[in-house]
Formats: sequence, C-alpha cells, structure tokens
Amino acid sequence: MILKQSDERRSDLAELTRLASRCNTAQKRKLDNEYKKLTAGIRGERDAAHVMNRTFGEAGRVGLLHDLRIGVRGEFAQIDHLVIHRVQGRIWLCETKNYGGRLQCNEHGEWTVWYGKKPKPVSSPIQQARLQAIVLRRWLEENGYGYLEVLPLVLIAPTASVDRRHVPEDVTIVKWDQFGDWWERQAADLSALSAVKMAAGAFWEKRDKAWLSEFGEKLCRAHTPIVFDWEARLGLEQADGSDTPCEGSSSVHPLSASDRTPPEAKGPVDEPGLDLSPLKTPDGDITFIALGDTEVAIRNAAIEPLIEAVRGTVKGRGRWQPRYKNWIVKVEDFAEVRCQIEARLAEVREQRRA
Repeated sequence: MILKQSDERRSDLAELTRLASRCNTAQKRKLDNEYKKLTAGIRGERDAAHVMNRTFGEAGRVGLLHDLRIGVRGEFAQIDHLVIHRVQGRIWLCETKNYGGRLQCNEHGEWTVWYGKKPKPVSSPIQQARLQAIVLRRWLEENGYGYLEVLPLVLIAPTASVDRRHVPEDVTIVKWDQFGDWWERQAADLSALSAVKMAAGAFWEKRDKAWLSEFGEKLCRAHTPIVFDWEARLGLEQADGSDTPCEGSSSVHPLSASDRTPPEAKGPVDEPGLDLSPLKTPDGDITFIALGDTEVAIRNAAIEPLIEAVRGTVKGRGRWQPRYKNWIVKVEDFAEVRCQIEARLAEVREQRRA
C-alpha cells in the first residue's frame, strides 16, 4: 500500500534553473554541483521507490512512504523511504545512497567510496540511518505508536559494491534491486513463535488495513518539506549588485529577463491552458517544469516504457540536456507534446492488457 509518493524536489530544480542566469563563474560551478548532487539523489530515491512500489504497492500488510521529513522538538529526520509491516509491528527506515563505486567501511567506522583507484571519503550512511531512526522513534512515542520497532536500513545502487568486513551488524545494507528478495528472507528467518506473537499483537492492537491507512495519514500530516534559500547558499545576495557577467555556458539553461521578476509580482508560472501536472504511471512519473514563459522541461523515470514515450515524442522538436537527463520544449509546442506522450502511454497500457 503506497501511503506517500516522493515530492521529487521539483521546486528546487526549477529554482536552480531560474537562478542560473544570475551566476558568475564561481557561482555557476557551485550551482552545477548542487544540481548534480540533487538530481543524483532524486534518481537514486526514485529508482529505489520504483522497486518498492512494484513489490509492495498492492500489499495489504505493508505501507510505503517516500521522501518523508518529520520533526520532534526542533529536530528533524529526512527519511528517504519508510516500509511499515503492520503485522510484524516493524518499520524499516531506509537511507538511500546512489553510489556507483565500491563502498568500504574501516575498523574505525569511517566510510570511503572507491571509484577505481580514487578514494572519496563520505559520511557514514549507517550513522545517518541511525540518527534518523532516533527522531522517528521519538515521534512514534509522542504520537502513541511507541510499541512499533524501528529498524535502520541502507539501500545502495545495484551498480555499487560493498566491503562488508567491518560493517556493524545492527544495520542492514541492501542493493535496492534485491530488496524484495531480502524482504522475503527476513520474513522466512522469523521463528514460528515470533510469527505467532506478531500476528497476535496485530490482532489485539487492531493493526488492520484501516489502521495502516490512518497511521500513514498521520505521518503525511506531520511531513514538513525542507525549504532551501538557494540565493544565499549560492552567494547571490552579494552578487546582485555586481556587473560581472556569467562567463561561458551554464549546464543549467538560463531564463529570460522576465523570469527574474519575483513570483509574488509575476503571478502563477502556469499559463492558461498549460497543464504542468505530472503524468503518473505504474512505471513512475513524468514531470513538467516551466522555465519562465518560453520553455518547459520534461523529466521521466529511467524506465524503458517512459523513456520511449518521451523520447519518441520529443526527439526532433525539442533539445536534450544530457547532464540533467531532461528534454526542453517550447511552450507553444508543449500541449501537443504532452497529448502525444499520453497517447503513447495509453498504447503501452493496451499492449500490456493484451
């Protein structure tokens, strides 16, 4: 049961795109780095969510929440995924890491990602998961769910490898494409007595589907999306009075001067008749972001049916941004492009039914 989908940080991507034309050379490099980290994180969380949704989306005993941020007394937990098993009375808090190299932990608990022979020190994903779990446990206790067990878990990309010799035993590391198999193994490892006790607890505490839905709704109401001050983070407050031009070509497409008008003075971004609502499919979402008054960015999950639907429609009438994995089309072409993408998706659905 899917209780919450990911927010996907579309507003942050749009804001970084909007700010690109105001950057000088140093700020542009910083912006490109922030955009790259943000899109890599979104891609990893989206791919992991896709696997989870396919595995548990229709399961009555399991609830899924993606991209959840909850706080207790000023402390917040930014949670990539929550997997709730209402019968077992367990919650797996999943921290997603989209590393492409070899992940290694030494005997001191220090983590490094190796890309070939090049090491890159990184924060401990296990410690991050543990800290998120502490805040979640506090929230559960304060809201009457303290009887639920919280288990931290780290999800990594299928292309990554892990040196597990010094990995602590209290946190599990799983490749997200193997999450379903791991889930079945952990359930099979439960003793008969433990399974009976869990089932009895679920019965007496009335942890049925209605309970799971209500629990998910409470978590969603507690969700507090993080808001970044990107202008301050990029140092644009100091750059506003500078005449330094943006040298070179930015990896993020800059907007026209009209797009720099403050939103409160400009009104809604959407033009009349411009439908920017996401196209939701069983394979993931196709999202649309207005780039000022002239263009629209189109992003899709890296799933073959969605890739074919978008690329087959846009190729030849828009341009591809390889660094950011999106297509750009003109506003005047967008309505027809969206309609054709929807038609291609409908064809895919019909083929699957057949």
